[in-house]
Amino acid sequence: MRVRPLPLAAALIVVLLAAVAVQAQAVPDLVGVWKSVAHEGITTGSRHFPKNDPGPHFVSSQFVLHIERQEGRRFVGVKSSQHHKETVMGVIAYDDSTIHILEEEGSFTGKLLPDGSLELVYSHDAGPSKGIGIARYVREGK
Repeated sequence: MRVRPLPLAAALIVVLLAAVAVQAQAVPDLVGVWKSVAHEGITTGSRHFPKNDPGPHFVSSQFVLHIERQEGRRFVGVKSSQHHKETVMGVIAYDDSTIHILEEEGSFTGKLLPDGSLELVYSHDAGPSKGIGIARYVREGK
């Protein structure tokens, strides 16, 4: 029995195209309200502390990340705490788990973890004001 190369090649192309289509649909949906369940940070020269006490300050706080809109790998929203609110924009990397976010003063890099939570590391360096922190966020209602 002789295998015909043309039908075999056509079948292989169909299988590959189906795999690409499934992969293209795999972009995680981040839309929703994410609340921090753990946060640890350190800051110097922050506007949140008196000027005569530049730090360093070891801080913990609660944050809410509301992803309002997403188109493919791009998203926008608002990050807020008790004291402050900022617009954010970000992207999901092609590995479908790495997240990059920009806000008014700094940026976040993180991962969508296997349990569905989001681990984000924040940093900013604006002259005397510097900060770095890590937080884990859990989405409400999903």
